[in-house]
Amino acid sequence: MKKIKGLIFLLLITLTVGLKAEEVAALSTPLTKKVNDYYVSIGVMSIGELKSNFPRAYKLLVKHHGEPGKRDTHHVAVSIWKQENGEFKYISNVKVEAEVRSQLMRAVRKELGKYPHQYGDNFGAWFDMSDKGLYHITVVIHEDGKKRVVDFDYLMQ
Repeated sequence: MKKIKGLIFLLLITLTVGLKAEEVAALSTPLTKKVNDYYVSIGVMSIGELKSNFPRAYKLLVKHHGEPGKRDTHHVAVSIWKQENGEFKYISNVKVEAEVRSQLMRAVRKELGKYPHQYGDNFGAWFDMSDKGLYHITVVIHEDGKKRVVDFDYLMQ
């Protein structure tokens, strides 16, 4: 199950970029949403899974975000793109924040660091998601004095 979850994490971030608008609509998952003209995807993976199954990716994330804190258990990744001239383009000239709220109503809000990805930049940070249950993840995109907000629910099993 953990390997499947890891593959889904990586595939969601990479596969959606080359798709046409109608294919994105067909992909329709709870981890990809459209806000105005932007598509936003999130991925959540435990630090342990990253270290053991994707060591190169873990090293890249440490390089760009620093070492995870003592209480950090997961990496939250955000991809943002839009359709332009029939193609999808990653958005990287924005400031992105994420607030992760546990079912116990504990919330942590962080500015997400940018890191390179195969098709463009992604954003991410380390978070404590050690509690089991439903998490609410709010992604806030700041661009030219405007704010775009998109909400996701993520079940930690």
